[in-house]
Amino acid sequence: MRFIRHPFFERDLIGIVNHIVEVTNGDIAAAGRRLDQVDALLQEIFSNPTSGVRLSGKLDGWLVRHGGAGHRLTIVFKPDIDAGQIYLALVAFGGRDWMRLASTRHKFSE
Repeated sequence: MRFIRHPFFERDLIGIVNHIVEVTNGDIAAAGRRLDQVDALLQEIFSNPTSGVRLSGKLDGWLVRHGGAGHRLTIVFKPDIDAGQIYLALVAFGGRDWMRLASTRHKFSE
């Protein structure tokens, strides 16, 4: 299996880091710990790509997993087991409206 990231996935990660650094008055280590939690959640998804809460509507077929400290991280993804790929639509932190955002990212250009 391999991850296919939406073009804005990296921007999500940068936004998480910037937010944490801002609210912690420059605590880069705190941002690094949160990124480690993102990596751990991605590893869990990689290990079991069909596990997660199934979404409906515009996101039918997509899954969501929450993790990290306080389950404040959210990753929306879609496994394609036959192709050996896991599509990553977004990573969100805290109170971000991930449902609205994910509905705009559920299509990938191949």
